[in-house]
Amino acid sequence: MTSTKHATYLRRTGVRATTTPDTAARHIHRLRAHGLRDPQIATAARIGIATVYRIARRHGPITRAVERRILEVPMPADAGIANCTATVAAVGTVRRLQALVVNGYPPAVIALRLGMPRQRLHDLLHGRHQRAAVHTAARVSHLYLEWWDQPAEQRVTSAAAERARTIATAHGWMPAAAWDDIDDPAVEPDLGGNVSRVQAVVEDTAELVLEGLSREGIAARLGIQWDAVRQAHRRAGVPLPAMYD
Repeated sequence: MTSTKHATYLRRTGVRATTTPDTAARHIHRLRAHGLRDPQIATAARIGIATVYRIARRHGPITRAVERRILEVPMPADAGIANCTATVAAVGTVRRLQALVVNGYPPAVIALRLGMPRQRLHDLLHGRHQRAAVHTAARVSHLYLEWWDQPAEQRVTSAAAERARTIATAHGWMPAAAWDDIDDPAVEPDLGGNVSRVQAVVEDTAELVLEGLSREGIAARLGIQWDAVRQAHRRAGVPLPAMYD
């Protein structure tokens, strides 16, 4: 069946030809956590590397064909990873940890969840190690996948989350969305170029509303309090959707 006939068939049967990127994005993040790099994922899925980046960041709908190709990429075996003594570049691990603090997760909570001494986590957060053990990188990746888009306030108090964000701001740490490839040391953070912070908050909020996130979810993804989202919209002269105001 040609692509045109297939699309016609889908319309007639009420099946959408596109879908949200969420399922594919979760699979990409799992593949990354198991050691696959984005070029490898792109090759295996027969898609462009830019498409991998876009889906991983959940930017817009994707075709079901692309989703199927990504989901068909097998998970590499990770038997014995806990006993592996190999190391990998720490940059991705450091950025993931920093992004979690930006989202409001206190370092002490992250350390407890990882079963890691606080000093060791502190050293990783501040980039004091160029290499990280494979099992450490894997544990951090799994936690990052679990928490990166979840409001910190679901696990800690609002005051604790705010203190964590203050720490992240003081050190200039970047949110997850700032990285096109979080594991590539050559990639610079992208916060929207010359777009003002107010404009960026308004534009990002609109995208997250379309994703169906709650107020708490939007604030967590942006790494700010909901009052700051409201203030940005007032300054920009852009009304919030009624259900979010």
